[in-house]
Amino acid sequence: MGRKKQKRGGAEWRQPPKSAHWLAVDTASRERRALGKRPVLPQRRLIYSVFAAFLLTCSAFLFFFWIPSHALVDDLRSRGIATTAEVTDSPRDRFGSAGNIKVRFDGPDGPVHKTLSEWGGKRPEGLPQGSFVRVVYDPNDPGRVLTQKWVNDPPTLTLPMAACLVVAPLLLAGGVALVVRRRKVLALLGDKT
Repeated sequence: MGRKKQKRGGAEWRQPPKSAHWLAVDTASRERRALGKRPVLPQRRLIYSVFAAFLLTCSAFLFFFWIPSHALVDDLRSRGIATTAEVTDSPRDRFGSAGNIKVRFDGPDGPVHKTLSEWGGKRPEGLPQGSFVRVVYDPNDPGRVLTQKWVNDPPTLTLPMAACLVVAPLLLAGGVALVVRRRKVLALLGDKT
């Protein structure tokens, strides 16, 4: 018969050496667990995207609502001709507000059929079909026509303008918050290493 194995005590037992494969698996597992505890780092492309959306909102406010509307009013105040126009069509858009209101008035070259210009994304309300309204038009381009009331006292703020003015600061605050968060996380990770 063979030799009898000796019993080892608990203090004498050692774990057998691991192969290279199992050492790599253990290392990867430890790294994954360490990553799970690490705070999420806001990525640069997210920060850039939020700031780009802020700039896009500000430029939309300026170039689509503020500048064209004020330029139209300034042009009509300086060289516009006031006249009475008949409202030929007064539709409603799908949201229930005034649509493209068409008017007919006597221009320098005869009768002119045009659509009232918008002011900051808004059109005048309360103009039923067949009614008469005072308008001011540009003699160089009769398509640029506004009601006399809006030329004298244009609306201060319209819904599209207000939306831009509300969204822009929120985007700016979000971008700044992401930058601050990223810097704090990077500083925290820098202390650990």
